[in-house]
Amino acid sequence: MSGGPTPEYRAFVEAGIGVCMAVILADGAFSEDEFVWWKALQEGHPLFRDVPAADFNPMLARVKAQLLSQPWEPLVQQWANAVPEQYREALLETASQTAIVDRKVVGGEPGIIRFIWRALAISDDRGASIFANVMGRMR
Repeated sequence: MSGGPTPEYRAFVEAGIGVCMAVILADGAFSEDEFVWWKALQEGHPLFRDVPAADFNPMLARVKAQLLSQPWEPLVQQWANAVPEQYREALLETASQTAIVDRKVVGGEPGIIRFIWRALAISDDRGASIFANVMGRMR
């Protein structure tokens, strides 16, 4: 009998939520395109889709409250540390997609993506390559 996600999986999901929400809030606004993307992401992405709403919604609320009340850099670093190595590039790709879903890169988004790949211990060359590939596919 299961009592919901394990603490490790919960930390991983919360990390994914946090990283993506940090990107969304980077420009200080939550655009309609970003809102639609976020809903599709949480309903369809393998990291999020198997988490029941009863577990997901409190994680989302906790992450959002943290991002609105604390500096995002230490939070992203904390969340990045919770991501198993084999999923780090996939999370960077998802964060990159989140940054350019509205078809424009504004404000601090590139800097946040760079911070994320460094927090995830992805090399600058590999991180820049992932971000450029995502930009090329989404334009």
